[in-house]
Amino acid sequence: MEKIKILEKVLVYDRILRFNIDLLTGIKSELKADIEETKILGEALLDKREQKLLSEFLLKVEEEFLLRLEEALDSIYDEYEVFNFDITFLSGIPDEVEREMERLELINTLNTKLRLLKELLNGACCLIEPNKKLEVILTPFKVYCELINHAIEFNIKFENI
Repeated sequence: MEKIKILEKVLVYDRILRFNIDLLTGIKSELKADIEETKILGEALLDKREQKLLSEFLLKVEEEFLLRLEEALDSIYDEYEVFNFDITFLSGIPDEVEREMERLELINTLNTKLRLLKELLNGACCLIEPNKKLEVILTPFKVYCELINHAIEFNIKFENI
């Protein structure tokens, strides 16, 4: 592969890794506030049965989704450090840089983590039976699902650059 193509791929992967780190960090920072806000809205707007469903949902988000989000974020940080170290170390040998980038499979690794997070959040949302009040209260969590989905699609667009 030409040096310019390798450079382009390195720059794209670097930006994709940083974009995904920023996205997950943003979700993590907002999630805790959204959980508290959702609890308050649930207490104010829902009956006891609906509040119980909402509590189960929030517990699943706090116990599973947040834990997996932190694990994914740590893993992507690690991937970013390895990527930058390997690229720096191998920068004088373009053929090795290309092989290392293929070996790392960054886009596939990122999207696997993002899909897991999306499935966890969608699974938690499926605990809730169809109910307009609950659906409205859970809007922030649906937005997170869509953001993650867009990130996956964005990553795929650049996979074959």
